[in-house]
This record gives sequence, structure tokens and C-alpha cells, in this order.
Amino acid sequence: MLPSSFFPQRLASSVCSRLANRRFAFTLTALAVLVAKFVHIHSHLSALSTQQLLLWTYSFFAQDLGLLIFIRLLLDHWVAQASKGSRFAIATLTNTLIAYNVFLGLVATTFYVVSGSEIRWRNVAVASDASSRALVLTGTVTFVIIIGLNLGCSWLLQDACYGLFGFFADVVNACFCFVARLLARIFCCRSRAYARIPQQDVEYYRRSSFDLSDSDSESGLSSSVNSGILSPPHAFFRLLSGWLERANIRASPTAVQFVCKVIVYILASILLVGLIVTSILRPVDGSLTFLSWTTGLLPFIDFSSSSPTLEKLQTHYGTGIQHKWDNISALAEPIPLTWLPKGDPPVGFEDWYKHLDHYSAAADPMKIDNLDQPLLPELKNKLKDINIRHVIVFFLESTRNDVFPIKKDGLIWNRLADTWPDKKLPKHVQDKLATLTPTANFITGDFDDGFDHPKGSQKGRGGLHFTKAVTAGTYTLKSLPATLCGIPPLIADFNLDYQHHIYQPCLPHIFEAMNRLEQSDDTKDPYAKSKWQSYFYQTATLQFNQFDKLMAKIGFPKENTIDSEYLRSKAATHGRVPNPNTNYFGFEEEPLMDYIRDAFKSAKDNDERVFLSHITSTTHHPFVLPDETKYVPLSNGLDELSHYINAQGYDDQWAQKVLDLLEEQGVANETLVVFTGDHGTSLAENDIASAYYDPNVGVDHVPLVLSHPQLPAFSVNDAVSSVQVLPTLLDLLLETGSLNKQSRKAIQDLVANYEGQSMIRPQKTISKKTGQGNWQITIVNPGRALLSVRDARYPDRHLVVPVINNVEWRFTNITEDPREQHSVQGFNFPTFLESVEERHGVEVAKWIEEGAFIVRFFVEENNKRWRYGPYAV
Repeated sequence: MLPSSFFPQRLASSVCSRLANRRFAFTLTALAVLVAKFVHIHSHLSALSTQQLLLWTYSFFAQDLGLLIFIRLLLDHWVAQASKGSRFAIATLTNTLIAYNVFLGLVATTFYVVSGSEIRWRNVAVASDASSRALVLTGTVTFVIIIGLNLGCSWLLQDACYGLFGFFADVVNACFCFVARLLARIFCCRSRAYARIPQQDVEYYRRSSFDLSDSDSESGLSSSVNSGILSPPHAFFRLLSGWLERANIRASPTAVQFVCKVIVYILASILLVGLIVTSILRPVDGSLTFLSWTTGLLPFIDFSSSSPTLEKLQTHYGTGIQHKWDNISALAEPIPLTWLPKGDPPVGFEDWYKHLDHYSAAADPMKIDNLDQPLLPELKNKLKDINIRHVIVFFLESTRNDVFPIKKDGLIWNRLADTWPDKKLPKHVQDKLATLTPTANFITGDFDDGFDHPKGSQKGRGGLHFTKAVTAGTYTLKSLPATLCGIPPLIADFNLDYQHHIYQPCLPHIFEAMNRLEQSDDTKDPYAKSKWQSYFYQTATLQFNQFDKLMAKIGFPKENTIDSEYLRSKAATHGRVPNPNTNYFGFEEEPLMDYIRDAFKSAKDNDERVFLSHITSTTHHPFVLPDETKYVPLSNGLDELSHYINAQGYDDQWAQKVLDLLEEQGVANETLVVFTGDHGTSLAENDIASAYYDPNVGVDHVPLVLSHPQLPAFSVNDAVSSVQVLPTLLDLLLETGSLNKQSRKAIQDLVANYEGQSMIRPQKTISKKTGQGNWQITIVNPGRALLSVRDARYPDRHLVVPVINNVEWRFTNITEDPREQHSVQGFNFPTFLESVEERHGVEVAKWIEEGAFIVRFFVEENNKRWRYGPYAV
């Protein structure tokens, strides 16, 4: 009698044997490679026409199938006949190919599932940063699940997959053998009429897997003979033979097996020939070539294709500037600033002391100046009595414009409603949304949100609410310098900005330079002896991607900079904060309250002026609320969107607490607060939470409010950009008389030399000097590949321009397609223009060409101004 442990051991042995064999390893490789290829194609599906898909999709798999057939050949029986050294080399090559392709395939698939976009291998270096580990680990669960699915499918499909590719391998093997024998006869038989036939070769060919008789070959259908899972082939053919006899067709099982094998080999041959033919006949088109690369080669393609694609931009209609601006630059001799102090140069003003070229608005062909315009009608005769002693720039992390405030029957409301029965939100969800963003209502003065508001509560704080504002960068570390320095960020992946030349003085630089001006003895002069203090506060880490170095470069003193590391340290003024992280980078904002209070107390005690910049953290993905805050499910399936909306409610409460603190300190009526999003998220449009490689309008469109209790509350519907915040602040300080005489002179010199127009004046949409429109360009996360482009003349047109190869052009009319689900896309510029012309007309296509050449100039000029790439010092 067999021992009781025999059967479990036998079962375990059987399972393990199916996990540790060449069939399983090959199938795992095949699944990883083919799934990654489907992900690669799906990521760029919109860039192809239906005709292209029908004609050439099969050819996209040529490299993948070629790789798998090669690996299948390396795993075949012939290896056993090689020498020991050759067997070792072949085994090493095979294992390397399998490990490499399995890993890359699984990573590419995981990244797509987690982020909704294709991985860009040239950006993987950011994952090596210690501060990025939390971000990388968020995909761990998904990675493990995908590995598990691949292992399970490989275990089930190993016999069929290994056998199927065996047929293709046999066909390829036979072709090579035939060519080898033919070449041998041609070259060898010329020298000898007769030659000895190597016995090993005879035996090899006799037992080749291409032999249609039964053998112990592991190729083709015979690989399933001893699988332990599938029935032996002869049993299947006996059954098939019996069916044929019932139809009065006499055929032995051996004959049936022979015919079936012949048919399968013929089909395999036809498929291989078809693959070769379609690959040869496929047009030489960038999009088709890019989609044909196998995952194992994509890292090399990604690095080699990172060169600028706009340098050789082709003319199609001849519209716009074309190459007229190729020899024009906005860099010139610095404008005269006679008030600059002698001695050590103030930080941000080094160009004036080193006599280096600096940005000059007068030399910039893209500059449109509106300082000659009167104030907006709503502000006429209302600024002289307004006092601005302090300035706060309040960045709202990942905040879309349409959640500040959220509105009934808007896009988000409807997306949530679609998940519930009858497409109607339950009452508890409606109640939550109705009370989600009261502070945003108060700040913007926008109560037209479809909800009932108590009588007497519909009074805004006061200020200008810009309804059509876009961020200048959809990566936080691009967005902040754009807003605080009034310049487009560097067109480079991630934060390289701190390493290069921030080519205009930022707000902390300006305020510190004003501190060094001669003090006035006139007691009637406003803030005659008041010094500015600049602060940067957040509860997220500053260690991610050199964030701390960027803030130092922008001008925030280290002693006035607070992040999660400081708050958790023993050096924290108000004690160590024990709060756990709510996201990858930090925790809720509450611990900053004491430090904000300290800044204003110090200002009162020491006759100082506060410039405080703060960015929230709770609204960052994965949108986790603090433990003490109740989460209310808002959807019946859109979990991430539901968490995002809840997090926005938390941020709304935090903003109110800051405003209450200003009231508590008695400074509310003398503090201008700029509320703006660093970038948005396209969860409502396409269910993608990350802004990485996502140029969707939901990521670009952010709230922007200049808030002050003494300003009239009104909305401005002009198209504006966050680079306009700095010159607008300077203009407001001038117009409200909030500067002493020396500072006033300095600001008058500086304000006109920034690129953006002042937002407290009517916006000009066209340049009288050049005839060009007011182009607003957003650098798309992570910075190097895509630019999101808008023209203030046509704010409903959204153009996406690739800076490097293998990235699509894209155009959408966001009035007709607000979710950008039906954008025109294409890799090839002339073909893309033709597609746009076909759908939207020639006028729009010509406008795109005009914009493309503007962007071409912008990219080159951006490199020059930042002293980046070939212009690095």
C-alpha cells in the first residue's frame, strides 16, 4: 500500500515539473512579449487610420514573432548535439533573452495599467532616486498581480504555445537547412566531385522535427505527447479517423495525423511569408515603424529618438513665420537697472553684473505688451485705496478648474451619475457634492453652481476669478518656477531647471533686491523701512527630484523653508510631527498652521512683509484622506475619481482655515492671496490619474484667483496662463500704491520686461508688431516630449506638439469634444495636417502649421534662455 504522503508529493512534483521546464519558460516569454506589444499598439491606436490598422497591424508583430521563433529554436533538441562550450554559450544567450524580455514586458504592461500611458524608458533613472521609491512601490501590487496572471496562463498554455511556435520554428529551420545544403553544394562541390557525407548530419536530418512522422522531437504538435495535460496526438487522430469513417471516408489515424501536420505546416509557412511580405510592403512611415518595434528594443529606440523633431519641420501650406525667426533671439544686453546696489549682485540679477546677455522683452517677437491698456472696467478707480502688505501664492495640488468650485450637472457630476442606477446620484452623494467646496465659492465669488445657497451667504471674498487659465507646466516642479518666476519652464524631463539658468528674477529674488535698496526716511512713504521675508511651506518632502535645490535656486532661504523632513525632525519649532504619510510624498497640511501664524506674528513684531508660497499635498494621488476625515463613496465604480473629489473637499476646508488665520492675525485686509492649481488631472475625461505624458485639457485647465477682501469680486473670461501671475502681482503692487519710492522705481523697470501680460488689464490676442497670436504653451509632464499649445484668439483649439520623435501630434476642438475622446492624431506632420483638413477644414490645418513653427522657435529659444543643451555654459 502506498504511503499517505505519496499522492501530495506526486502532485507537488507534477506541478513543479510544469513550472521548471523549457515549455513554461518559453510561454512566459511569449505572453510577456505579446501582451507588451498589444499595450504598445493600444497606446498609439488613435494615431492610425482604420485603413492603416487593417493593412499593417499584422506586420507590427514581425519583430516579436521573429524573436520568439529564435528563442524557440534555441530551446530545441539540436542544442544537445552541440559541444559542451557551445551548449553553455547557447544556454547563456537563451536565458538572457528570456529574462530580459520577460522583465521588460511585465514592467511595460504594469506601467500602462497603473498610469494609463506607455512607459518611456529614458525616464526610468528617476526611479533610482531614493525619494522616488514610494512612487515606484505604488505599482508593486499591480506588478505582482500581472506576474501571477502571466505565470498562471503560462502554466496552462505551455504545451499549446510551445507546440504552436514549434511549427514556425520547424519551417524556419527547414529553410535555413535547405539554404545551407544549397550553398554547400555550390561552393564545396566545385572543388570535389564527391564528398563524404557526415553521419551526424544524416542522423540529424532523419530525426528533424520537420519530419512528418512521429518522433520524440519537442517541436510542433509532437511536443504535446508527453505533456501530462493534453491527450496524446494519436488518440486525437484515432477519434478524428472514426468521424471520417462515419462519413464514409476511410483513413487510418496515421494518415489523418500526416495530413493534419502537412496542413499546419502549410498554414505556418503562409503566415510567415505573409509576415515578411507585409513588413516589406509596409510604407516607410514613422508611426508604422515605431509600432513595429518589439518591447526589448524600445529602450534603445527611446534613447535614440530623443533628438528634437521640430528642427526639420516640413512646410505644407507656407503659413506663419516658417523660418523667418531662425536668426532672431530675445537674448540681448540687459535692460538698464540703475537702482541695482553696488557690490555683490543680488541673487537673480547676476547677468547685470557679469555683462551677460539677458532676456529682453523688446527683442522678443512673441512678446505682447498690454501695460499701455487701462485697467479692467471692474477695477477702474478701485485700486488706490487697496492695501497689499503681504502676498501668499497658494498652490492647489492636482486641482482642476471645474472642482474650484464643483458644479452640478458638470462633467464630474455626470461621470459619477453614470455609475449609478438610472444614471442618478443618490441623495447622500448629492448632499456631499453640494457642500464640498464652499470655500471655493467664497474665494471665486462663483455661486452659480446649481446648488442651493442660504440667503446672505452668496458673497465672495473679493478678487479676480480667471475662468480660462492654463498652467505653464503639468509637472509640479515645472509649474512652480513658471508661476513664481514668470517664465516658461525648461523643456527637459523632470527637474533639471535648478541646474540651469533661471533666466528672470523670481519673486523672492525681487523682494530681496528691494530689501537692499536705500531706505526712505519719509514717514508718509508706504512701507518705508519694511523688509520682505520669503517663505516656502509644504508638508510633502523636498527630497524628491531635487525639489529643495529648486526652491533654493528660486530664492527661498533655507531657514524659511519647511517640508515633511523638517516637521518630523527634532529641530521642528513646534515639536516633532508623528503623522504618517497619506500619499507618496507627505501628509495633511494641518501641522503648518502654527508656522504660518509665526510668519505673520514675526511680520507684525518686526515691521516685515510676508511673501509666503505654499503647495498642498493631500490632493496628490492616491488621494488618501487623513484618518480623522470621513470618506464618502461618490461613485459605483470610479473609485479613483471618488477619492479625488473627497480630497478636494479636504483642501477646501484647509484653504478656509488659512483664510481664518489671516482674520485671526488681523492681516486679511492687507494680504493678497493667489489661488492656483499647479496642474489638474484628467480622471474625469479619460480615467487617468497621472499627468505623465497626458496633454489632456483636464490636466492643463486650472483655477486661478487673485483674492483680496477689498477687490470687487468678478470673473474674467480671457485666456490666460500661469506665467502671467508674476507680472500681474508687480502691476497690482504698483497700481495699489503698496510700494515705497525706491521699490516703485525698481518694479516699474522690471514689470515690462516679463513675457506675460498683466491680467488686471484687457488681454491682447494679437501682436500689432508681428501679426502673431497670443500663443500660450504648456510643458507637459515630464517636460521633454510634448507641448500643449493654445492661441488666445481661438481658445477652443487645443494643439499638442511633439518635441521629440515617436510622439504624436494631436488636435482637438474642445468645444465639440470636451473630453478629447476623438482627437486627430498622427506621427507624421504632413499626414497629420491632411487628417485635420479632412475633418476640420483647411483654415484650422493652416492655423496648426502656424502654431507648429511658433513652437519650433519657442523650443530653440527656451534652450538658449535656460542655457541648456548646446547653449549650456
